[in-house]
Amino acid sequence: MSLNKLRWKSRKGIRELDILLQNYLETHYSSLDSLDKKLFEEILEIDTYDLLNAISGKSSYNEKYESIITQLSKLSTLKNGKK
Repeated sequence: MSLNKLRWKSRKGIRELDILLQNYLETHYSSLDSLDKKLFEEILEIDTYDLLNAISGKSSYNEKYESIITQLSKLSTLKNGKK
């Protein structure tokens, strides 16, 4: 998938989540292997609130996404309370 399309799909309508996904896309995506790139693309298809809850640790998610969700959680101000 092209970077422009990924940027568009990274816009989920919640400002904090949009910023987080855009930041991850710009800083980490290019260094991912092809499997993780595919997993990130799948993650972008997850419902906005389900994704938000997974990143913030409020809900479970498919184990295959664990490495990327963990990375997103570490980058996130949603989980650690900073704003």
